[in-house]
Amino acid sequence: MRRRKFNWYNDKMKLRNYYRQLQKDNEVIQVTVTNHTEDIRKVTLWGANSQALLADPMFLKSTIAKNITVEKRPQDMVYNPVNDLFYVVNQLSDSVSVIDDLGVLITTISLSSSNLPGSISPVAVTVNTKTDSPKFGVIAVACSVSNEVVFIENNIIIRRENIGKRPIDITYNSFDDCYYVANLISGTISKISNTYRVSNFLNIKDARNLGVNEENGDLYIYSVENSDISISDSRGVLKGVIEDATSSIVSFVYHPVKKRMYLGLNDFNTVSEIDPVTFNIVANIRVGKNPVALAYNYNNEMLYVRNRGDQNITRLNVENKIKDTIVLGDFGVGMAISSRNDILALSNSENNTVNILGNQSGPTITVNEEYYEDREDFQHNPAMVSHLKIVASGEDRINTLQLLENSVSGKEKCSTLSLSNHLSPQNFGNISEVYDISGNLIDGHIRWCFKINPKQQVTFLIYYKQFEMYNMLPEKSRISTGVQMSEGIPASWLDNNQNKLPDEPNI
Repeated sequence: MRRRKFNWYNDKMKLRNYYRQLQKDNEVIQVTVTNHTEDIRKVTLWGANSQALLADPMFLKSTIAKNITVEKRPQDMVYNPVNDLFYVVNQLSDSVSVIDDLGVLITTISLSSSNLPGSISPVAVTVNTKTDSPKFGVIAVACSVSNEVVFIENNIIIRRENIGKRPIDITYNSFDDCYYVANLISGTISKISNTYRVSNFLNIKDARNLGVNEENGDLYIYSVENSDISISDSRGVLKGVIEDATSSIVSFVYHPVKKRMYLGLNDFNTVSEIDPVTFNIVANIRVGKNPVALAYNYNNEMLYVRNRGDQNITRLNVENKIKDTIVLGDFGVGMAISSRNDILALSNSENNTVNILGNQSGPTITVNEEYYEDREDFQHNPAMVSHLKIVASGEDRINTLQLLENSVSGKEKCSTLSLSNHLSPQNFGNISEVYDISGNLIDGHIRWCFKINPKQQVTFLIYYKQFEMYNMLPEKSRISTGVQMSEGIPASWLDNNQNKLPDEPNI
């Protein structure tokens, strides 16, 4: 036992001394390769002359369809362009669930310390979308029981503001960088500035739904008392009225391509296009049964209408024509669309879930940014490898490393290193110490090929000595370049005329 312990200690000391000398005599670079897919991928490093691709293909499009369990009674939801995350309010759990576009539940933010369900009752949510605003990306949640708006930044509650009674809807106006809240019982519209100053904007009885014209900041307010939609500018001046909407739910969305407002009337199974100047209805489009939410998709310039009665989504193109229908098979009112990817998020209040649907394009293999600079450097100034250390995540091994070289005639030469023979017994991790690679070059011709396992990250630590090709030129060739300060020109040459050879007398 004592001898075995001595041998282990002796091997550790030898390896430590080896690395100490290795670092003294060589330079070192790190190349980190990551596989983002669920498949084994072939990776090619170096080969700058042929502009070898890191992987083929470099990008993949994938279809996403996931159900994520959240807390009780998810309602309204919004997409945050700052962090590419979806936020859904859970009414009976007094919380906000944060979900990414891959369908992963990032975190759940509790809005109340009370054990009584629904004591806060969040029902609506919006986000600051103005890129030059100091509050860009701040989430605002309207809570109908506690009569407050809760502000969230970086998934942390930063502020609470008391407003009117029974806030039921909230929207953000990028025109004046303010939030607007419809208070159903108190019959008021609260305005909250980006400094969190709360003021009474308008008095409108039974105000229920809000919409904003992103072009001029006009606020659209639906009242269930008189079934009218009042249009006010950002100063509170009434500009027009759309009468007799007579619908229990009116949903609004601004179409940035057509520069028109659209409103959905759930009791009439229609979506109406509104002229932003005259406030007249330009077109009525028949959609599915009981439309309860509208959203605009910046990726395909289509309008999405969520039909709760038919449990589907109607997609309208710019000409107001129905492109197709997406069958859902669930019930809910919340809908949000990512502006970066074609990803749709839907809340399901009956099953306490959020559905993530859509198509996403992402890289298959990535490498650290410095790699491409090193590859170009080695293309012109080859490096001779002294040692290679490979560190891989997980338990799956990198079995082989192929060294490929194309000759001038086009013939390919291949040598294979079996990495299973180079497992490091001194380490408990997935580490290989590759001694057999010593003396091999990395230049514009050489390529290293290996297979990386699914979701694995592999780091190459390369110890090398580099040839400065300028130093290998004949002396007369170096003088003819006229570059006086480059490495390799003796200082004594600088005293001579640059057009004469050294040791030639000056005339």
